[in-house]
Amino acid sequence: MARCLLTESGLATSFWGEAIATANYLRNRCPTRSLKGRTPYEKWRGRIPNVSHLKDFGCEVYVLDRTPGKGKLEPRSTKGVFIGYSDTSRVYKVWL
Repeated sequence: MARCLLTESGLATSFWGEAIATANYLRNRCPTRSLKGRTPYEKWRGRIPNVSHLKDFGCEVYVLDRTPGKGKLEPRSTKGVFIGYSDTSRVYKVWL
């Protein structure tokens, strides 16, 4: 699955670690036969996982720049590439 993520995104192979972590994150939110159609996340946490926040690996994203002192017409965001999910909170990992 990680190889497919890297190939489809067009990112360099140096992002293999992020691809594996993202594949694992997604895999834990997919139903399996061994758990009778339930997800590993559901078995571990006792609730159905929320998947509304999922994004395509390698997609173009914009990060809000809250630097004070910017002019009114200066850009408020920076373009980046989505490379995964955080392990500790619901934030995205972005390569700028």
